[in-house]
Amino acid sequence: MTLYKRILCIAGLGVVLGNTSLFAAEQSAASIVKHAYQYIGSLDKYTFNAIVTEDAMEKGKLLKQYKQYVSVKVDRPDNLRVDTKGDIKKRTSYLHDGTFTMIDHDFNYYGQIKLPHKSIDKALDYIFDRYGIKAPLAALIYSDMHKRSKFTKSTYFGKRTIDGAEYDYVAFRNRGGEVHAWISSGEKPLVKYFTIIDTTVKGKPRTTASIKWDTDPRLSEKDFIFKAPRGASNISVESAK
Repeated sequence: MTLYKRILCIAGLGVVLGNTSLFAAEQSAASIVKHAYQYIGSLDKYTFNAIVTEDAMEKGKLLKQYKQYVSVKVDRPDNLRVDTKGDIKKRTSYLHDGTFTMIDHDFNYYGQIKLPHKSIDKALDYIFDRYGIKAPLAALIYSDMHKRSKFTKSTYFGKRTIDGAEYDYVAFRNRGGEVHAWISSGEKPLVKYFTIIDTTVKGKPRTTASIKWDTDPRLSEKDFIFKAPRGASNISVESAK
């Protein structure tokens, strides 16, 4: 059994959009998104919790929606922890001192990878490239995402008030489809809602979630150190290349 299919397989974020068009009057969506990424990248420590819902499609028809609860802890430059539980999986991933560990709590097995780089950014690049992983939540973890983000088209839809708070509603398009985001206005431009629409698949399945941030968390070294539970099996890790 290989690990690469099970590592950090976290889907995206947001709320369902109905039939909103991407081609509204265009303003400064790209600058709003990049400013949010710059702010997130400037934080030394932070955590966020996301409630993620993912569409399961067959022949263009919605069969089921799966819900996952994702908790992310970031302590730059080299500590990361991601806890995921819900309908699909129950797993924890750790990045600490140049070692990546993933444990599947349902099967009680874990795998570890010694990485050539310790920093979160370079470690994620290595894992994603070598093990063929796609993780949209990584956009909220990289310190330099404002340099990485590229759009073929972007649109600013203006201010939106949700639950008494004001957000900038933006959307952008890339090769994989459309992304819609609601970003907090003000001094802390954090992504509150995020939707990915896969336009390459019939039925255009969506992955949606809402996010709760803590930019001043209490974190300790113990949060990022993996200790194998009793009876857990250590499995080998195979690359996708």
